[in-house]
Amino acid sequence: MEIGRPVGQKALGAVPDMILEIEDIRSLGDERLKFIFWASGDDFQRYESALIDDPTISDYECLTELSNRHLYRIQLSEEGQQNTLQFVVIEEDIVSISLTMTSESVEFVGRFPSRNTIIALKEQCENQNRHFKLINLYEEKSVEKDGISTNKYGVTSSQREALITALEKGYFNVPRETRMEDIADELGISSSALSAQLRRGQQALLRHTLANRSSVR
Repeated sequence: MEIGRPVGQKALGAVPDMILEIEDIRSLGDERLKFIFWASGDDFQRYESALIDDPTISDYECLTELSNRHLYRIQLSEEGQQNTLQFVVIEEDIVSISLTMTSESVEFVGRFPSRNTIIALKEQCENQNRHFKLINLYEEKSVEKDGISTNKYGVTSSQREALITALEKGYFNVPRETRMEDIADELGISSSALSAQLRRGQQALLRHTLANRSSVR
């Protein structure tokens, strides 16, 4: 789905090629929400100058500087707190899988407990005069194949665990933030076994998504 005019939209307008990948959204007690995210694709200095003038942001800090991307933490202003959709996500028990922001839109991938929760998010977008577009809707179902249980993407439970762990540890980031050996140690398997699970899991994902014309809408 795409949600227009998000928090931080004015700052992003100054760097149209910037891409934000949200890592975490948190708050402590009655504090306003804090967004932690990676930024890449445009001028960081210009972006930081624009953050100062964005009315939805009260403060920011650059936590990590890499050659091609920076990790930021921003705290919302009162206006930003009123404009965020995070509260409906919490209230409806929606699980955020990924959240990517650009100057034009927000792409949100989440796990929704029911169709009613999708409607609740859509209505909140409309209440805030935001554009809402549902791109894809999938239902997770377990599938038995050759005696092995997989989900609708054809990924086994062990492959899923390997892929999710690698994703969370930054193995797929550029540059990589961890080694395959470290992930294998955490999962209690050999590096060769992990390599095989990652390859087979990625192959299954591609076959059931990009290579499957019926899944593209």
